Amino acid sequence: MSEDDDNDSDIGSNNFLQFQWEVDGANDNTQSQSKQGASLPLHDVLNEVEDKSCGSGGNNDLHSIVQQISIPHHLHDVDSRRNSGCIICHIRTLRRKNHVVQQSMGSMAQCRGARGEALREAGAICALLDNLWRSMGDLQGDNCISIPTHPELNSYPNEEYMDTLCDNHLPLRVDNPDFAEIVLSGLEMTSLDLANSCLGALRDLACGSALNRSAILGWNPPSQTQAIEHGVENGVHVLSAYVKRYDQWTWEEILSLKQRIGDTSSTQDRGKKEMRLLTNALGAVRNASHSTPDVCQEFYNHGLVDSLVRRLIPQQYSVLEDNTQTATATTVSTSLLPNASCPWREACFRAAGSLINLAEKCPHVAQQLGSNRECIHLLLETWGGASAMNIDPNKSNISSVRGLPLLHLGLAAILHSAENGALEGGLDAIMMHVLENEKIRKQIAQRREEERKCRQTKTIV
Repeated sequence: MSEDDDNDSDIGSNNFLQFQWEVDGANDNTQSQSKQGASLPLHDVLNEVEDKSCGSGGNNDLHSIVQQISIPHHLHDVDSRRNSGCIICHIRTLRRKNHVVQQSMGSMAQCRGARGEALREAGAICALLDNLWRSMGDLQGDNCISIPTHPELNSYPNEEYMDTLCDNHLPLRVDNPDFAEIVLSGLEMTSLDLANSCLGALRDLACGSALNRSAILGWNPPSQTQAIEHGVENGVHVLSAYVKRYDQWTWEEILSLKQRIGDTSSTQDRGKKEMRLLTNALGAVRNASHSTPDVCQEFYNHGLVDSLVRRLIPQQYSVLEDNTQTATATTVSTSLLPNASCPWREACFRAAGSLINLAEKCPHVAQQLGSNRECIHLLLETWGGASAMNIDPNKSNISSVRGLPLLHLGLAAILHSAENGALEGGLDAIMMHVLENEKIRKQIAQRREEERKCRQTKTIV
């Protein structure tokens, strides 16, 4: 931690004590409002959001925002003065946090440049990762996590938590035979909303800021949270876990997840939220892995590459005829990416972008991906579209170069690994064509640069 970070900390200072008083006061106000809201339908109480101003963006305002996000969850708070154990209070706290994150870090403009750096210095990245950590729980299967995060609440509402209600919310159990299901459904959906907002904010904060990306790697689990064994040691592991959470589910299965209880018109909301959660997690991985070697190595060490490859390689590709996968292939007729109508298309592109970024700075990733012909073809299509997967003998070299974007350094590393023996059977015609086009592009760029320098010299003379 830098000296500036120490100076910015309010822990142990009068400012922090004042904040504690403000939090307690806010809780008192919330309880007062809850007395009025106790007569409201249960759904309305769970969905109610206390609208608070998030400030104008000054340093003091940013510290206030981070402090609001950092308030411990009711079910995880070790401070018995403020831990009522009330699950409805817990849901309302999560919803309030989600509102603050959306209002203060809900767009790229709010997270880029000087404001993004100021948010990091105020502790926003740590606060966001703390919330994601607290939203992790056990799920049957390896490397998977479940939301919401209280282990006792994952399968079915534990009676202890359903019975432990504060005085203000206790009347809500009256005449609500489905109380437990409604509350647990509200907890799940609110937890998903908060996780989505936190991942989206981290995605934008990691974009264009090496310091913010390093801060994600440098995060450690908060000591005051209950220890749940996930093998999570830093922020990279948190992002990786949110991607690997879906390892056992297909795209269609994710989208078909339903709420426990609710109107028939909203039965697909859970699936949509889950798909958005995976998409945001992949976006955060892609941005965090950009040009940051230690972050890329940590993602690789945590097993994320295998998860992404399994997620991306479509089943139909593995059953294609062998002659489409040989070194003599000059075209791949079947698109390896979902069409524009698929809800998971954006997630696929972000997953592919993550692999390309990881391969650029981590030789182990380039070596692994360079040994998988299907994966190379998919990444080439992601990078250059259909034109990258077909060789047109009637086109000149210059025309072919103009039809493709600049070769990403990560893709170049993968292709060179394949060329150097990682790929059984060697490079096929498509891969060689891409590398040859890149050579031509470099030659053209070099010639233009020499011509520019020559013109500049003549002008000076």
